Amino acid sequence: MNVVGAFACSHAGFLISDYERADKSARERVYAGFAIMREAIRALRPDALVVIATDHGRVYPLTHQPQYVIGVGSPAHGIGDAGLPECSVPVNQAVARQLLEGCIGAGVDLAYAESVSIDHSFVTPLMLATPDLDVPIVPIMQNTRMPPMPTLRRSYEVGRTIGEVLRSAPGDGRVVVLGTGGLSHWVGDERRRAFLRQGAGTRYGHEAEFPLVLGERGTVSEEFDRAFLETLEQGRGADFAREWNNERLEAEAGNGGFEVRNWLIVAGAAQDAPLDVLAYAPVPQWHTGTAVGQFRLN
Repeated sequence: MNVVGAFACSHAGFLISDYERADKSARERVYAGFAIMREAIRALRPDALVVIATDHGRVYPLTHQPQYVIGVGSPAHGIGDAGLPECSVPVNQAVARQLLEGCIGAGVDLAYAESVSIDHSFVTPLMLATPDLDVPIVPIMQNTRMPPMPTLRRSYEVGRTIGEVLRSAPGDGRVVVLGTGGLSHWVGDERRRAFLRQGAGTRYGHEAEFPLVLGERGTVSEEFDRAFLETLEQGRGADFAREWNNERLEAEAGNGGFEVRNWLIVAGAAQDAPLDVLAYAPVPQWHTGTAVGQFRLN
């Protein structure tokens, strides 16, 4: 199998639902980046788009919190959260099964779902990159919300394994890998963020006591965002994964910054190929530092 493209982008539903609220120049920069990615993916003619994204507690609530889940059933049901419509997206089941079995053989024990639901972390990028939702996906959910989470180093290593499994799989299929999330953003007030940091086994049945409240504008760290993007531009995803931890990441990029794990998976899958930043803008009206990038594969 051939990995013919690798991309990463932000996934806030606000990109679509609150399009008009954002500063005009910022949203035009971001949408221009998504347009470049959209045309690049179209030109690559992938048989499957492997999407690594997040769940925000709507598909995997506190009753069960897996670290990684691959969807192997088809279609994937977009649940219609974050102001987005419900939708249906085909899953490339052959590639999904190859990836599931190959990762397990390589020591990454992916959980799997035969009934597949996806939230806005998948649907927002798909609406902007494949607006007809006609490119079959392989959805992979990574826990970036609820501690304990995979270490940053583990995220990068899982990405390396995903890339190796795809490249070693038989056949001449064409695969594009897309990671979604971040960049910097602080989700909820401090009471809710502290609740999410509580130990496993203490949170079930109490989340309603700490409702998610978002203001008109969110907090964004442009300094972190640009430094992180520069690190990937230099092909140093492995260095970031080794040097950073959750405490530092939350302090400098917010709890929403945990989602850069999905970028690190793609950096690993792309063997730390340098990133070309297609767009970046700090957009407090969308509650996130918003970016689109393409890894420069050989």
